[in-house]
Amino acid sequence: MWEPGLVIWRELACNVIRKSNFLRHTPIIDLAYLVDHVMRKHVPLSVEALQKAPTRFFIVLTDCHTGEPVYFHVCDDRVFAALRATSSLAMATRGYDFVDGKPYADGGVADPIPVRRAIEDGATDITVVMTHDPDFRLKPIPRWMGKLAYPEFPMVAKIWTAQQNVHYNAALDLMKRPPAGVRIRVFRPMRPLPVGSFTAERKLIAAALALGHDEASQQMETMEAKPVDGPVPG
Repeated sequence: MWEPGLVIWRELACNVIRKSNFLRHTPIIDLAYLVDHVMRKHVPLSVEALQKAPTRFFIVLTDCHTGEPVYFHVCDDRVFAALRATSSLAMATRGYDFVDGKPYADGGVADPIPVRRAIEDGATDITVVMTHDPDFRLKPIPRWMGKLAYPEFPMVAKIWTAQQNVHYNAALDLMKRPPAGVRIRVFRPMRPLPVGSFTAERKLIAAALALGHDEASQQMETMEAKPVDGPVPG
């Protein structure tokens, strides 16, 4: 379903960001538009394709009551609720959404790079797509921001400010030195991306897509030239 995904990025992603909402104290990112309008109706995400796929599709969520990661196996219409939840960002949206009546936050809070879980599930050939350069390390977030972002869910606030960076950086270390028999291929920008978290200009989004395609192609060629045993340097 990569072609519909490109349509969303090229033509519709610019409508998701509404910076003027900041002055109205409403979410800057319109997840209802992205998920309920775009993915359900305009460029439909095929639930039938998920059900027929030979592989399992998981979405990582963060349980708002416990702060623990939840690896949600998606194979029905609940995929849309799970996508709203895991796309919820602190302060840019309301920060959480409901799946089966329970509140969940972005899975990246509790498990920002779920590579260890993939290994525990038996994966031996793993591909990770990053948005930062190899030297990037995640820093802790001030506690006051956690209280501001998640006033209803103190456990999520605690995990986000005190542990997210620890889990993220540990995953980076694991990707560099995976267990024996596990190969991890990492794709990441070779040059700074021309977009940020709230970029809405179509030309910049298109430029980022073109740059990502070209750089990924170069990295694939490099990886194919390397021996398959052992990790690929990231």
